[in-house]
Amino acid sequence: MPNPKPIPNSGFNLNSINGVMNTILASFNIPDTPVEPLPPPLIMFGAKLRPGLSADSIAAEIISRQSDAGRVVGDVFADGPNVEEAMEYIRVKAIVDALLTEAKVDVVINPGISVMTVGVGNLGAPVVSQGSTTAIGIGDGIIR
Repeated sequence: MPNPKPIPNSGFNLNSINGVMNTILASFNIPDTPVEPLPPPLIMFGAKLRPGLSADSIAAEIISRQSDAGRVVGDVFADGPNVEEAMEYIRVKAIVDALLTEAKVDVVINPGISVMTVGVGNLGAPVVSQGSTTAIGIGDGIIR
């Protein structure tokens, strides 16, 4: 019986016992499960309670917790202010600025969402109609 040839570009090598074992073990790898979506009422009310991103408060939290990791905190160096704390603030400020100015948020609205509309009909009488969305809605968002 001829030796099995590896499938091109598949990453599986059946010519060795290690290749066979890796192929078998790969079949048992379970990918990370996605997070559960938040309930819409929680998003609707909770989003209004969030203060937004602040580089100052994030840097202050990190600097205040440096002692938990055994790092030196405060102006304890003879040569002036603690440059580690200054660098931490610069780092956080750059990350937050990048998130606030360069991040992109895409929003998708599922089809089948109930809608109710009110409009003006003949002779100015109100016309009420009910229905549901039939296509996927797409929108943009901003991280704040």
